[in-house]
Amino acid sequence: MNIKYLQYIAICIGLTVVVFSCSSGDDDTGGQTPPEFDRAAMLANYADNLILPAYSDLQVEVDQMAADATAFESEPTAANLETLQNALKSVRLSWQDANFYQFGPAETVTLRASLNTYPTDTDKIESNIENGGYTLGSIDNIAAGGLPALDYLIHGAEVTTEQIIAAFTTDPGASERMTYLVDNVAFVKSRVDDVVNSWDPAGDDYRGTFLSEGNGGTGVGSSISLLVNAMILHYERFMRDGKIGIPAGVRSAGVPRPTATEAFYGGYSAELAVANITGYKRLVIGGSGSGLDDYLEFMESDELSNDIQDGLDQSINDAGQLTDPLSENIENDNDGVIAVFTSLQEVLVLIKVDMTSVLGITITFQDNDGD
Repeated sequence: MNIKYLQYIAICIGLTVVVFSCSSGDDDTGGQTPPEFDRAAMLANYADNLILPAYSDLQVEVDQMAADATAFESEPTAANLETLQNALKSVRLSWQDANFYQFGPAETVTLRASLNTYPTDTDKIESNIENGGYTLGSIDNIAAGGLPALDYLIHGAEVTTEQIIAAFTTDPGASERMTYLVDNVAFVKSRVDDVVNSWDPAGDDYRGTFLSEGNGGTGVGSSISLLVNAMILHYERFMRDGKIGIPAGVRSAGVPRPTATEAFYGGYSAELAVANITGYKRLVIGGSGSGLDDYLEFMESDELSNDIQDGLDQSINDAGQLTDPLSENIENDNDGVIAVFTSLQEVLVLIKVDMTSVLGITITFQDNDGD
């Protein structure tokens, strides 16, 4: 073989080694792959310390409500009615921490629509009681079941405790009304039980699916994509609009709709709103563990993380100035309610546009108002 050719090959190999060595030495990472944020640990924290406990607490409260409904059915007294009313409020407060996770099992059983479609359709409720043959959870009964329907049934519209009890005991159709009450409680319980069982590692183990390596990325359909999309959708349509904007008239050309508040008959809608916004901040920061705030800080977006948390604190403070019944607050001082909407709107831009951009997450639900 030609000696000059061999010398040429040797020189090329030597230059390759030198170039590779220089390249490795100039790399700030020392030639190693840059560290990545531990999304798996963050998702495990969400699953084990927020999602499962939220659903478990909701199930406990629903079970208690079911027991109290049975007691009221057996003895429809004023004391048992008050106990049932308090149980319903406890369920609705617990729901404020569970309603963010409408993906996976919750999406399969349409949990949010089944449990909390409001304002409730009182005409449909009365028609169902009178005619029977209803199927709770069907499309035509979606606004005639769940927690808002129970709110109407056990609080009534401008009636006394005695009148509510009479409606379940001595008035025409009392037996059918009691059946509708019990059926609704059973319907709520079945939906919640289904979701809890589906997440349970000892059940259908959706937790395992949520934490699987194959779902650990940031692409569409990944666990973090499902979580972030669900939380932003909830924020926009069901917290900002549903709890505040729609009743205040933001979506009806400035005409307030006080009867569209979340707990219109029970009269504690403002309390639910504060609980929901507070729960939302806990969701952002991951409770006491790794959360989206840590992910943003890892991506060198500390200022954005702080702005989101400060904005939520402001929204919590503004919502805390509201009074119950929120329907009366809207009628007497709607400017204060609009102020809550405005502070929530400012945060929405941060989470829906800025946060998703930093984290590389695509919004997969359809926009409804150009935000």
